[in-house]
Amino acid sequence: MCGIAGFFTRAANPDLPVAIERMRQALLHRGPDGTGTWTSPDGCAGFAHTRLAILDVTSAGHQPMSIAEGRYTITYNGEIYNFAELRRSLEQQGIRFRSGSDTEVILRLYEKFGPACLLQLRGMFALAIWDAHTRSGIVARDRMGIKPLYYYARPDGTLLFASEVRALVASCLVPREVDPQAVFEYFRSGSVPEPWSLIKGVLAVEPGHYLLVRDGCVERHRYWELRFPPAATEA
Repeated sequence: MCGIAGFFTRAANPDLPVAIERMRQALLHRGPDGTGTWTSPDGCAGFAHTRLAILDVTSAGHQPMSIAEGRYTITYNGEIYNFAELRRSLEQQGIRFRSGSDTEVILRLYEKFGPACLLQLRGMFALAIWDAHTRSGIVARDRMGIKPLYYYARPDGTLLFASEVRALVASCLVPREVDPQAVFEYFRSGSVPEPWSLIKGVLAVEPGHYLLVRDGCVERHRYWELRFPPAATEA
């Protein structure tokens, strides 16, 4: 269980690196094996990561992780069950790896296929990737929503995200306003149905979805949904 947090924004804001550190501190219980933060040179993206090391426990698996001379950067929580198969396929295409982690496999796939790479992943994950060339980012969640991921879109065009609602609140950039409808649903059913949370404006990234963020605009995309074939009818 790792923890991830971060932001995407239109223009650099000195409050955001401070917020990243606050969110990282709020997620330390999720990753006892190491932590890291990263902010893009233009200040338009920033990630935090707390690590529970499973695959490639060396420093080569440290996150946030960047490739392609810093063009692509990722923070990721989860496990990709078919990462070895995906890695072999990429190696056959001449791609070289510097770690044994599934994190780098995801990043190399994104470099080649963009958000369409999500359909190739078999596993559980919550992730964020920044592309410095297009100045765009995605936050994505696995097909069944096993790994948690929440976000808050500020009026100034900044998107904050984290593995836990408490980390978003810790940023001090999310208003501490309770959502009355979410409270009602909690007392009615014993839980808060996604995508809502108890904090007004804080939403869960829905299973099988990703958010594309560019220049302060957020686009919601479904990349997968559960489908059942039509029931067979007797002749």
